[in-house]
Amino acid sequence: MTLILSLMALYASLLGVLDETLYKDVFLAGSLAEKLIAGSMAQDIISIPASLILAFLSLSFMKHHGEKTFIALLGLAGYFLYGYGLYTIQGQYSTLYLVYLGIFGLSLYSLIFGLLSFEPESVKYYQLPRSLQTAIIIFMILILIVLVPLWIIFINADIAKHIPRDTYAVFLLDLCVVFPAFGIIIYQLLRNKPFGNILAGVALFKAGTLCLSVAFGEWFGPHYGGYEANSFNITLFGVLTAVSLVLTILYIRKLRTLQ
Repeated sequence: MTLILSLMALYASLLGVLDETLYKDVFLAGSLAEKLIAGSMAQDIISIPASLILAFLSLSFMKHHGEKTFIALLGLAGYFLYGYGLYTIQGQYSTLYLVYLGIFGLSLYSLIFGLLSFEPESVKYYQLPRSLQTAIIIFMILILIVLVPLWIIFINADIAKHIPRDTYAVFLLDLCVVFPAFGIIIYQLLRNKPFGNILAGVALFKAGTLCLSVAFGEWFGPHYGGYEANSFNITLFGVLTAVSLVLTILYIRKLRTLQ
């Protein structure tokens, strides 16, 4: 399933980069803000290597069935679920919209079936050092402390105007899906539940690629669209990307299955 997902994502992201009319036609129709053209292209640029990595890992898993490879697959599926969830929820009706729907659906069910495939008896063998668990907990709590109030402030401002901003799907996905998932992972890690060790890895792979995409978009957008850069967002998501990368590397090195 993830192999098909990777090929569809590669097709969509390549076309998004190579076909200049893809997003401009949606903008001219009035359903896409001009700033989101650059944001969409930035996501496509990051999605090209991400989809290639997903394809490689999918083929590798077919041969070797590695636990860490499988967790990475689910994390990348989470990235595409979020990225193309934005396109589908916000109604980004380019000529590829049906492809976006396919990617969104495949990502969702890749995650569901992937997480359900872990045998209860084998889950207890997935172990992380307590120090790394603590670092992941702190990282996720800090994300919640910073972003939840910020998103609520933005939403309240939009509610006061009775007009949602162009990126309203970010608030929907974060507050209703991503942040509650972080809360569940934090709880499971605090209780030292083994399934939390699996979920933490999925979340780190997803967070790393997503934060990289956002950070790159914040830098790329002003260069492409000619508008003023948001230094706060570039710094914030740049730091989140770096921390996610460090924690992901440590996770890969330290995760043990004691079977």
